Amino acid sequence: MIQRLQKGDSDAFLELYNHYHPALYHYVLRFVKSPAITEDLLQDVFLKIWEIRSRIDPSLSFKAYLYRICRNSVFKRLKKIAVDENLRMQVMQQFTQSVADADLKLLWQQYEEILQAAINRLPPQRQKVFRRCREEGKSYDEVANELGISRNTVKEHMVLAMKLIREHLDEYGDTPMHFMFMLFLMTDCSAFGCTLS
Repeated sequence: MIQRLQKGDSDAFLELYNHYHPALYHYVLRFVKSPAITEDLLQDVFLKIWEIRSRIDPSLSFKAYLYRICRNSVFKRLKKIAVDENLRMQVMQQFTQSVADADLKLLWQQYEEILQAAINRLPPQRQKVFRRCREEGKSYDEVANELGISRNTVKEHMVLAMKLIREHLDEYGDTPMHFMFMLFLMTDCSAFGCTLS
């Protein structure tokens, strides 16, 4: 099938699309929570597959390759969502509608506990920098002035803090918890409310 795809066989492409689309749809929807965004993203993924078909190695797992492209596309889209207020609100609304109120409150509580555990593992100075930048919404310049360090040092602390939190996040896989972590890492905590009272 992959060899046929490489040769530009549109029937082979259609068979692969029909075979993988249902599972990929549910996989992507778990991240972005919006059917419209999911379909749009999958169209881009399969278009990319068609465009790079000649470079696909038939000796490797096509399924793993396809899911990797999908995952990368999802993270790129989440980054776009994180800086677009309308998109972020749309996705968060879809997310909150996808679980019951009690379940959502429990998820937020678990999210905060896991996030705080990750932050508490940071070295003291890095923890100060992270809390001021993410929890208090201060700029790198403001934090640098407050702590008497350079802006580059603040940036370095944030990069290393995010790395540790991402590693912590990866333990939770493709779940709603993972989705919340991804939005937190890509935008200010206060932008979508870390606390549910």
